[in-house]
Amino acid sequence: MIETAKPVAVAVIGAGRMGSLYSQLANELALTRLIAICSDHPENTLRVAEALGVPGYSGCRYEEMLDRHPEIEAVVVSTPEWVHFAPVMASLRAGKHVLVEKPLAISPAEAWEMTAAAHDLKRTLMVCHSLRFNPRFAIMKETVAKGEIGNVVHMYARRNSLQPAVDRVLGRFPLAYWLAPHDIDMMMWTTGSPAVSVHARSKAGGADRTDFLIANLRFENGALGVLESSWCTPGFAGRPLNELFTVRGDAGMIEVVGHEQGLAVYTGHHTVTYPDTCHAPVIHGQTEGPYRSLLRHFAGAVRKLWPPLMSGADAAAVIDVAFALQKSLETGREIAVESRNRAAAPA
Repeated sequence: MIETAKPVAVAVIGAGRMGSLYSQLANELALTRLIAICSDHPENTLRVAEALGVPGYSGCRYEEMLDRHPEIEAVVVSTPEWVHFAPVMASLRAGKHVLVEKPLAISPAEAWEMTAAAHDLKRTLMVCHSLRFNPRFAIMKETVAKGEIGNVVHMYARRNSLQPAVDRVLGRFPLAYWLAPHDIDMMMWTTGSPAVSVHARSKAGGADRTDFLIANLRFENGALGVLESSWCTPGFAGRPLNELFTVRGDAGMIEVVGHEQGLAVYTGHHTVTYPDTCHAPVIHGQTEGPYRSLLRHFAGAVRKLWPPLMSGADAAAVIDVAFALQKSLETGREIAVESRNRAAAPA
């Protein structure tokens, strides 16, 4: 069935690091066909469009791109985190299915409005919570679901980046929405339970180049979680992330060491580098890794080969928790996560 499915005609909005990756993947996969790319960076747009042999629309003229290419069936939105709402809504209203980079939005109101629009228009809306497509995290989830470690008691997630990485986003939007959504989603997906309250702490409200976020999360099923997200480490040659996720149950535990690439290259210049073997490694001329699996899964969901692994409501629920984290940072108090009618929200 997969081999005979018609490729989904895809356009990409955004030509930065992730937009370039999704464009390349859409050009490689048998289930997708890249039609056009759009971005507000002329040089990036031209570079990607010429490399892949498709039309490029600079100045982020996505409405013009959608008008000129009625054959487009699905759009990948990989604009900066704070510029998701307008291109997602424009794509949905144009009748396109949408895959959008995480976070879905930087406010619960926008997140649920996008989710409702996709439901009303009968379009697939999926968010790039890539950990769900990382083999290590997927196996962890399956192991918990089988009951092999008993009932989940508590979880710990560490996702620490370097100072140079935060420079792109600092001051653009609250950083509770930056890296934490990866692990918020993983905790709720792993337990199958929503977060009901959070208590977050930092040095400067999560708003400084040398800041961090450490939070306690309480889940509806009684499990607890600790989330650590720091961006205060000075830049240095080596791993771009320090990443760990553990789940402890009443009959066992699981540990995922996310930053272990399994490969280190030492040179005579007293340096060590860690080539990517986990996220988007290029193997024999093909881009592999979880993002390839994610885009393939989205295309298959559009073709109704399988249901989407993540609904718009799942992603909006993550934004509810991020909103509570930010409110806790601002007030210093434990904050209840508002349900936003999660149980009745469209999938």
